[in-house]
Amino acid sequence: MAQHVVRTGMADFVGLGRLILSYPEVAADMLAGRPLARKRICRTFSDCTTAPRNGLVSGCYPLDDFYKQREEAALLQAAKARSKEAG
Repeated sequence: MAQHVVRTGMADFVGLGRLILSYPEVAADMLAGRPLARKRICRTFSDCTTAPRNGLVSGCYPLDDFYKQREEAALLQAAKARSKEAG
């Protein structure tokens, strides 16, 4: 859809949003003609927005090893558990 919108002049640019957090190389892969790493495509786990709401760095904690290994990953899980208990 985005490709059609750009090609027909309806937009100059299309943002990729939270997909970039889970799969930062997506644009490079597409431009190079490489197949998409489908398992890295955002599935809206919402950790990228839950983390900042709890004072933590935004990132894709479930899919990106960089964020999985950060100490914030454990803090995020604790914050989510507290939220479940309160809700």
